[in-house]
Order: sequence, then structure tokens, then C-alpha cells
Amino acid sequence: METGGAKQRILDRAYYAASQYGLESLTIGSLASNLGMSKAGVHGHFGSKQALQLATIRHALSVSQRDVVAPSDRAPDGLPRLWALCVALTSYHEEIGLHGGDFWVTVANEYDSRSGPVRDTVEAIMSRWMRRLEDLISAAVRLGQLTPCDPAQLAFEIQALLDAGGHQGWLYHDPKAPARARAAIHRRLDELRTPDAPDLTE
Repeated sequence: METGGAKQRILDRAYYAASQYGLESLTIGSLASNLGMSKAGVHGHFGSKQALQLATIRHALSVSQRDVVAPSDRAPDGLPRLWALCVALTSYHEEIGLHGGDFWVTVANEYDSRSGPVRDTVEAIMSRWMRRLEDLISAAVRLGQLTPCDPAQLAFEIQALLDAGGHQGWLYHDPKAPARARAAIHRRLDELRTPDAPDLTE
């Protein structure tokens, strides 16, 4: 939902457009036209296309923090929080609908073979995300909720399943893709869950 303020309106629209078509699709002119603003008005908030792209990434990060990370942080540390994070992410994909695209899937594919400040920013954010998964897995092992495993390997597997859900949903317009990804992650975590660990419930 768009909020008050011209800059916020621009970022809301840029985030939605980039989720569907990528950051390279963003132009000052198209945003100005869509928002009923002058090009000078949009340009004045950012100064360049690259600055607009970087601001859109930061906006997307704040949306993810608000809608996915913050709700999952209310769960207990370790396995419950890891599972809550996966549920929150896949449920969010279901709620926004396929028409909304998936910002991180789109930009990760768009910039994986590019270079420059935008690509570096995307990589840094995705690397922090992977470290978050690894930290939660390590905590689950330390708390006796998961059997000993390689946190980096399990994080890779979880992210691979999340990516697959995003790709399947977006490419094939499969509304069940997020739920399939969630079920696959549940199965993998349940294989490693110790007998005394909390149940994985949604």
C-alpha cells in the first residue's frame, strides 16, 4: 500500500515495477508518468537512475524486514524462529499474489552476471540473508533442536527450495509453488529435528 509523501510514493511504485520487470526497467520518465508527476519532480528526489535503483533496493529491504523478518523474530530462537521465517516468507509470496512478482528473485536473476554498485548491494543483502539462515540453524543445533549438521549446507538447501518456489510461481504462474516450497523445507527440517525439539507448525 502506498503511503504519504512524494518520495515514498515513488519508491512504492518503483518497488512494484522492479518486482515484475527488474531494476533496469525503472526510468525517471515512466515513474513520473505513472504517478502523474513531472520528470524534474522525480529526478529531484534521486538525481540519477542508479540512485533510484539503490533507493528501491533499500525500500525493498525495509518491506522484507517489516513483513517477513520482524514477525518471525517473535518466535523463540533456533528452530521455531527458522521455521517461522520460512513460513512468513512463503506465506508473504502467497499473499502478494503472482501479479506482484518477487523482488528478490527478480533482481537476483537480473544482476547475478552484472557488475557495479547495484549488483554489489544486491549481493551484500543476499549474503546477510544467508548468514541469518546459518545463524538460526547454528542456534537450533546448539539448543539441541536439530541434529549436528553443516549450517552453511542446510542454509543453501533451504534457499534453493525458496528460490525454486519463487521461480516456479513466477514462471509457471503456479499459485501452489510457495506452499510446495514450504512443504519441502518442512520435510528437510523434520528429518534433522531431534525428538525433544518443538513441532514445526504454521
